[in-house]
Amino acid sequence: MTKRILIADDEPTVRQLLEVVLRSQGYEVFPAQNGDQLVRTAQEIVPDLVLVDLMMPHMDGYEAIRQLRNDTRTAHLPMLILTAKSTPDDVVTGFETGADDYIIKPFNIPELLARIKSHLARAARKPVLNPLTGLSGNILLTEELKYRLKSGALFALLYVDIDNFKAFNDTYGPARGDRVIRLVAEVVQEAVQTCGTSTDFIGHIGGDDFAILTNPDVIPELCQCIIKLFDERVRTLYDPEDLARGYLIGTDRQGVPRRFPIISVSIGVVTNRHRTFADHEEASRVAAEMKQFAKQQPGSFYAVDVRGTQPAAVAHERRGSAPPAVLVVTADDGLRRLLQTALKDNGYRTLEAPGVIEAGVLLAYELDLSLIVADARLGDSLWEMADQLREEQPLVPLLVITTRQQDEDAGAAHGVQHFLRQPFRTDEFLALVAQTILQNTP
Repeated sequence: MTKRILIADDEPTVRQLLEVVLRSQGYEVFPAQNGDQLVRTAQEIVPDLVLVDLMMPHMDGYEAIRQLRNDTRTAHLPMLILTAKSTPDDVVTGFETGADDYIIKPFNIPELLARIKSHLARAARKPVLNPLTGLSGNILLTEELKYRLKSGALFALLYVDIDNFKAFNDTYGPARGDRVIRLVAEVVQEAVQTCGTSTDFIGHIGGDDFAILTNPDVIPELCQCIIKLFDERVRTLYDPEDLARGYLIGTDRQGVPRRFPIISVSIGVVTNRHRTFADHEEASRVAAEMKQFAKQQPGSFYAVDVRGTQPAAVAHERRGSAPPAVLVVTADDGLRRLLQTALKDNGYRTLEAPGVIEAGVLLAYELDLSLIVADARLGDSLWEMADQLREEQPLVPLLVITTRQQDEDAGAAHGVQHFLRQPFRTDEFLALVAQTILQNTP
């Protein structure tokens, strides 16, 4: 797997030189212009090694390293300082802050590459168990995934990630943030004992990312168990006033102030039941894609990759003999044709209604509806329909197509759980349709 190196230097010529040199050696490089950008990027991508200049605007290298060492997600990373300073006090301060090594500018490129290679090799030899949770780390997880791929046995790979963790960590501090990570470890282990199988493998990839290898037959039950346990217990880690308010006030990764909901979990799932994977990296990549897809939904959510077979066939397999019926509600002819064509081509039975009143008539006669897909531009009448569905037909899920966050907030206030924002790819739409139907199948 390609190693990722994050570099931070306020001098454009130095950044460009480092990018050229490191990329020529096969590394994936992420540049940052200052310490603040370095910290934000490291928390987002979690690189394999950090090169940081000491003297930078906004936040110097000392403070950036200190913050990274105090964050569970990045505390383990090798960190090398680049500096034009060479006095003993400067070097000592760098080491006391948490640096692993230092290189004096102007640096010798062969020496720089040798030091990077040495630190990456040393990091790869670290203990195979995560020190915070005691779970198997990424090395053992990779070996187990390789073994299952080679054996040809059916498996499912679950990637579990914490939503809104940065805001929680920034508000309450790293110590309470570690309690959240340990909670996820406890929940995952308990869920596997309750809903998993005796051959399940649990791994702590690093930071707030976890993975489970299990049997495809237990995917819905295991994911639902993880979500239920976590959602119940994470509330105990909030201060009462924040819990009562329902959100924390903080800044996002772009520094924009916003409200962050109560922490939730997103789970991305892949299985070799309906497709094959060239290697463990492809399986991991697809699981990460599904995790990102799940994170687009409000609250705790899990998304299963259904590509490689017709989405309707998967839903059909779980529901019984009749093809799933989907009602499309929109006054936009172009959107309706797009959705109906995609659904019909993948084996779904479709109904259509230009508005909420017409949809109500169809709902009165269609007793075996699997899903309603509705356009948020229908406005208040759609949210009234959502309230009515929740009371009278709670087993029929509603998927709302949106164009803005405001519509998603309004829908969530009326109990809507599934959203897809335009523009979207057809495969994204079909995956969410199949996933939503599966999740709401008794």
